[in-house]
Amino acid sequence: MVTTLRQLLDELTDRAATRPTAATIEDVSGALTHLGRALSGLAEDGLTPGDSHRQRNVTALAAACTTAGRLWPPNGGPLTDLAGAAADLIGRDRSVMGRSHRWAVTVEVAEVADHCARLGRRLLPEAAAPELDVVRQLAATIERDAQVDPPTAAGSVVLDRLVPVPDRSSGEVTVLEAAAGLLAALDRAQQAGDLTLRDFRAAVAAAELTSRYAAVAAGMTGRDAGPLLVAGLAWQLAGRASMVFHDGRPGAPGDGGGVVASSQALVGALRNEVGASADIGEQHGQKTPADVAATVQQIASCLPVLADRLTMAVERWSRTGQLFANARDLPPMEAMPEDRIQAVIAGRHVRASGDDLDRLRQVVGRAADLSTGRADSLHRAVATQPVAQRHRTDRPDREAKMPGDSARLLSRAHVADRDSVRAQLLHAPRELPPSR
Repeated sequence: MVTTLRQLLDELTDRAATRPTAATIEDVSGALTHLGRALSGLAEDGLTPGDSHRQRNVTALAAACTTAGRLWPPNGGPLTDLAGAAADLIGRDRSVMGRSHRWAVTVEVAEVADHCARLGRRLLPEAAAPELDVVRQLAATIERDAQVDPPTAAGSVVLDRLVPVPDRSSGEVTVLEAAAGLLAALDRAQQAGDLTLRDFRAAVAAAELTSRYAAVAAGMTGRDAGPLLVAGLAWQLAGRASMVFHDGRPGAPGDGGGVVASSQALVGALRNEVGASADIGEQHGQKTPADVAATVQQIASCLPVLADRLTMAVERWSRTGQLFANARDLPPMEAMPEDRIQAVIAGRHVRASGDDLDRLRQVVGRAADLSTGRADSLHRAVATQPVAQRHRTDRPDREAKMPGDSARLLSRAHVADRDSVRAQLLHAPRELPPSR
């Protein structure tokens, strides 16, 4: 079953908050050990540019969780297993996390630690294990900090990163598996420093088509498809902006589990899942339109993760100068050097770096903002809930912690793009170009 870090933490919170009948203090302490491990890594990588109260509080909470976890011998159990899986995911993604991502994950992990420590207190005599009280106090300190400085929607995208499952022997993959495979392929390419412009365009096209199919699914259930159509247009513009550049690397016809093949697999799965249902106007297999819309909602929620990876690619190209473009197609410069002037006059291709990628950086950033805002809105929707929701007893409303950028971005997008959406976007989803 494909899952996300958010789902693992939600499940762990639900189990701890409802106090399962078979819960043991050994299971609670095992979970706290893993949560301490995760928090230690986040604190080590840094939550602020320098030493700060936030940095010290998280380091202290990590130490408190580790100390409480050592009070009883490890015995395993569902809480321990869930916390271990969550800590492993956090550790695996450390290389691609920035400070905003780490802060978002830290806030969630601190809340889970608080629930686990509270369950531990209920399982023990009142005066026993004061270490659990220390965990709760430090977790409350981080929660108060999060109320003052809540995690951003962009920082929270790492919580919705799909975890791919092992390769299946059967031919057909689900939409969630295909989306997880694409994100994994992007991660592999970036970690190897081998993300090509062709890979980038394939992923952008997959993001565009995902937005459009999500709009179709929304329409099937009577929900507003406008923001998803706007996001699709933004991704289309990002793909067009990338056409100015080339990297001199022809695509390999068979890239196996690479980004291009994974993008095609995602679009094929979406076409099979959404397109067929939309065409026949009735149940597709055993799934109703609401079921299909719920699945596609999960995929749309992963677009910010994909956008984050593509934004990182543009920033990397800006630093390394791996792309080339006709000098005439690049943005004007305030103090254009003589060799660039000559290249413009002659229409020569030059190495693009720094400000030369400003246009591409802006359009990808706009698509990322729209996708992030839409995903945040989908998470708050109550009409369709495809995954178990967080237990809300004794905790502030999550919406109060989220920034208001999403509504502002979507409102601005509606005003700016309404006419162009009507003229350009009310079409059937396009096919992803075949691999060359």
